[in-house]
Amino acid sequence: MGDFETAFREEVRGFLRENLSPHVAERVRAGYYLSKQELFDWQQALFRRGWMGADWPKEYGGPGWTPVQRYIFEEECAEAGAPILITLGLSQAATLLMVHGSEGQKRRFLPKILDGTEIWCQGWSEPNAGSDLAGLKCSARREGDHYVVNGTKIWTTIAHWSDWCFLLVRTDSSGRKHEGITILLVDMKSPGITIRPIISLDGMHSLNQLFLENLRVPIENRVGEEGQGWNLMRAVLGKERLSAAGVWKCKSMYNRLRAIAKDEMREGRPLLEQPRFRERLAWLDIRIRALEVMLLGIVADSKNMTTAIASLLKLRGTEIQQELLAMTSEAAGHYALPFFPDVLRTGWVEDPVGPVFATPATPFYLFWRKSSISGGSNEVMRNVIADELMGRVR
Repeated sequence: MGDFETAFREEVRGFLRENLSPHVAERVRAGYYLSKQELFDWQQALFRRGWMGADWPKEYGGPGWTPVQRYIFEEECAEAGAPILITLGLSQAATLLMVHGSEGQKRRFLPKILDGTEIWCQGWSEPNAGSDLAGLKCSARREGDHYVVNGTKIWTTIAHWSDWCFLLVRTDSSGRKHEGITILLVDMKSPGITIRPIISLDGMHSLNQLFLENLRVPIENRVGEEGQGWNLMRAVLGKERLSAAGVWKCKSMYNRLRAIAKDEMREGRPLLEQPRFRERLAWLDIRIRALEVMLLGIVADSKNMTTAIASLLKLRGTEIQQELLAMTSEAAGHYALPFFPDVLRTGWVEDPVGPVFATPATPFYLFWRKSSISGGSNEVMRNVIADELMGRVR
């Protein structure tokens, strides 16, 4: 690493020391849930420094970092316990608008995404479509200068917090299933939207189902041409899958698990000295290093990024995260069994039951079982990889 990268890493570390609350960092490392305000406060700290939108170009208000700088920033944030930002607007919606949005849409939406004053969700999955986005049924028909939308969306993360949604709808059913899909930008305060909470396995509320009944969306809120939504979304899908790999998150989780295993005792010896546990940790270490090498190849040259590589990173990254969380729950032993939902939000106000890390260990593991589905199921990822390696284009 050169002098410039080393200096930048020190700059990031200095910023984190000055701006990241130790209390918030510990809650993040432990797997406790942060409030909307805590996430907003961290986003504002980054925005004031000019570091929001790590992958945004300067022309839209981002820092204009190189891929190496972005990697260093994300790695240091993960290691320090910085909150994971709500990226549905910052990454997916912003990428879509920068590439395919009209000038009016860019002026209207990008500044408010960057400063955090408008939160976004994505209306993609449907109850009968799952990871097959091309199988969606939510319909939109033209009626004057509006689209009238009817249908339902499911697994809509933070819809109850969101101001806007970028919605996939079917405007034509006459062609192939990948055709006739359109992207609409929807004001979540519009009449015709009902949000039903979905309580996940950890007992928390971050997922939702949307019911859309005669929802009217102005035509100027369409992104790109009608019926071209599938082609427009492909770049966003690749970015979502790359982000889901979370190599820096894997490294941080691994380091924390290793530290826990040094302290937790089994039969008079640290868990880290138990042969089977140590062997599993070593195998995870090897897989994380291999995943990082793949990611660094993309950081060094974006031409190395293919659909198959993005899918492989997503598949392996989420599998590693799930195994790390499973082992963290195992490390808590019988203290991983009690469920304290209030503690997940507030932390312990009295003496904890067992090790502090134990309370969120199992809920966090259960919640992230969803990563086998979100952003494309493991089965879909394997099909994408196989199709590309065999010379076919999806």
